[in-house]
Amino acid sequence: MPLIEDPEIFRTVLECLPTGVYLVDLDQRILFWNEGAEQITGYLRQDVVGHFCRDNLLAESRPDNTNQKAPPGAKPSNVGPASDAILSILRDGKRTFAEVSLRHKNGHRVFVRLRGVPIRNSHGTIVGAAESFDESFSASACDRRHDKLEGYGCLDPETGVLTHRLILSHLRESLATFAEHPVPFCILLIQIDAVDRLLAAYGRGVIPTCLSVVAQTLQNSLRPTDFLGRYSDALFLAVLTECSGSEIVLAANRLKKMVATSQVKWWGDGIPVTASFGAAYAIPGDKPESILRRAEKTLGASVAAGGNTVTVDTV
Repeated sequence: MPLIEDPEIFRTVLECLPTGVYLVDLDQRILFWNEGAEQITGYLRQDVVGHFCRDNLLAESRPDNTNQKAPPGAKPSNVGPASDAILSILRDGKRTFAEVSLRHKNGHRVFVRLRGVPIRNSHGTIVGAAESFDESFSASACDRRHDKLEGYGCLDPETGVLTHRLILSHLRESLATFAEHPVPFCILLIQIDAVDRLLAAYGRGVIPTCLSVVAQTLQNSLRPTDFLGRYSDALFLAVLTECSGSEIVLAANRLKKMVATSQVKWWGDGIPVTASFGAAYAIPGDKPESILRRAEKTLGASVAAGGNTVTVDTV
């Protein structure tokens, strides 16, 4: 048999693609999961093949906003999570395109661009569906930038985000720019909730894992033009460029949702984690101390409200 006619060749090609590819039958049972899907999600094929999309291993969710347009001939990204996209394909027989966030096996969120197509038999009847997904371009660019920063010793070794010194440098730089050009920007202080409870229940060893999951989720959820650093033990500082006081509410609530849908894996358990957010926007005459003071005040209000809350400065 000529090589190109051997069906195993096509399977081998699909297996080795860096793009994630998976196939489901009419019952939405996963039949195929390639190496690209393993690399992007952390789940090996033995973890997912035979499971149903409704089992929601990846804890899919859709970002609140996207500026991406569907390619020609594809359905716009109004179908929600990847499992909803599969259902839409099986029901309507149309291609789909969406940007969704998947939960990595390690617990943090990963944003991907997803495309789906129906699979038909020789009679034209739909017998399943196939979806492919890649990490978003912005995430790839961010990874390359962080690889360089790591080489310069600019990343916190425990969380992989910017060091305390570097995030404060970005804050000072943003304030200096704001003093000359009134382009709005905001900051967020983000604190992991109930650290004492986590310590009591799981021991001190769980904290670095929690920090890493939350940090990577936040990093993956921010734009390439934003900055995230470790401010103190369980506290992160984000500098959101070109972000007004009204926009910070949407941005912070989106980040809060992403953290709440992440999960810390610890000795076989899935530990839910949430965070409190304190927001402040730059005003004329601000110094690092003044804007941070306002963010600390709003963060305190979020913690006092029970956590998993966003509070925005009202000056």
